[in-house]
Amino acid sequence: MDLQTFHATLHEGVEKERGLHWAEAADLYAELAKASSDPAMRALALLRRGNALMELRRWDDARSAFDAGLHDAKESGDPGVIAQALLAAGVFAANRDDPKRAEAFLLDALERFHRKDDRAHLQGRGWAFLNLASLYGKTGRLDLAFVTFTKAQDVLGAAEDWGGVAAAWEAQAQLRRAIHDEDRWREDLAEAIVFYDREGMTAKAARLRGLLGKKVV
Repeated sequence: MDLQTFHATLHEGVEKERGLHWAEAADLYAELAKASSDPAMRALALLRRGNALMELRRWDDARSAFDAGLHDAKESGDPGVIAQALLAAGVFAANRDDPKRAEAFLLDALERFHRKDDRAHLQGRGWAFLNLASLYGKTGRLDLAFVTFTKAQDVLGAAEDWGGVAAAWEAQAQLRRAIHDEDRWREDLAEAIVFYDREGMTAKAARLRGLLGKKVV
């Protein structure tokens, strides 16, 4: 498969994710991985498949996808792809209540994403900050969590990754709600909706509007 076809198919999968069609995205990424002979391309497809499977709570399948993706990333020798695989491993570990491994993976990924300042590395840095912030919140390090959420929002904004900025505001809202900060979690969720709309992620924005009830945003 040539690079142009690969990226076109990957984009198709991302669009399915944006529409919250996780099962379709996971199946598409599985076929893309099978059709890719290049280990870096295969790794990227497997990592996105793993993310979609996590959304579907298919944990064993997600673990298999991430393990295979990390193996292919290492085989590729591409530092950026390896960093993405470590980020994915950190997210998975955090979702499976393994905070020590999650933090180690995420900090390793963050250090690697700092090695370059192109948009891809900037995005990776922002997502690493976002997931670290969520992890800090889960483990009771609230001050560090909110500082790190701000870093995530700033870095993802600099990368013009509006979906990422929205995800950071949404995750921050979830933390505020968990600590019963009733006013500010709604304000943060409203910020998330603004950025999801900006990114054209209408399905996600509509779902969050439902959480706010009848309040118009």
